[in-house]
Amino acid sequence: MLLALLLAAAAPADGPVIALVKGEGDRQCLPDRSLCLELPATEDGTASAAELIVTSPTEGSSTNAALPAFTDAEKQELWPHLIAVKSDDGAPRYLVGILGRVNAMYSGGGGSATRLHLFEFGTAPGATGLGEEVLNVVWDGSLMIRACFSEEDMKDRLEACHDEYDFKATLTAAPDDGGGLPALTYGSVATSYPRTSKRSEDNSAIKLKRADLVRAQDPTCTYQRVLRYNPATSRYEMDRPAPDCSDYTTP
Repeated sequence: MLLALLLAAAAPADGPVIALVKGEGDRQCLPDRSLCLELPATEDGTASAAELIVTSPTEGSSTNAALPAFTDAEKQELWPHLIAVKSDDGAPRYLVGILGRVNAMYSGGGGSATRLHLFEFGTAPGATGLGEEVLNVVWDGSLMIRACFSEEDMKDRLEACHDEYDFKATLTAAPDDGGGLPALTYGSVATSYPRTSKRSEDNSAIKLKRADLVRAQDPTCTYQRVLRYNPATSRYEMDRPAPDCSDYTTP
């Protein structure tokens, strides 16, 4: 419940970050349906085989744009938003997001983590497709680690036999700084359950109390950073370094 409330409070507002709506089939579209995107599942499941299908229902046109290889991802999904970018020539420009997910299974538990990759995306006639990657950030993480190995452990932990770690991020508009690409706010919420759990420590020996059986927010890995585009590097950069939250984001 805590995680849901915190994320709801950070939901995207009106601005350059546009929420896509469901279109025909698996398409995700701009609210006026002038542009739709689809990332179909590939037969072999490899990231390098994926293509982004771009359609304009109002014009009856369709284009396939190849995606870059995601060496760190087992599965790709379309981020259900577009970020509008100012254009000098009047042709709509956006940033499109691709979510790359990795999964891991281990004895008594498992986990997954996702990174958000933002790419420049042009819609000019004859030049529709993806451009350079401008951002690569951690987007979410979910881990469950076994903590009971005996009946005594079960008793000491009040049958809460898994430690759980969750990380969720949001991307919203920041005040306009006049840059070539819009400034953005990256926000994260990290929680653990039980509240005493720390992934870098042995939690199995801790005797839990009923009051510990709640999901607690990690103040270090719950943070906000402003992202600004740096023309010199052709990348978005944070206004200050992010903390190390690999306990939540590395399966």
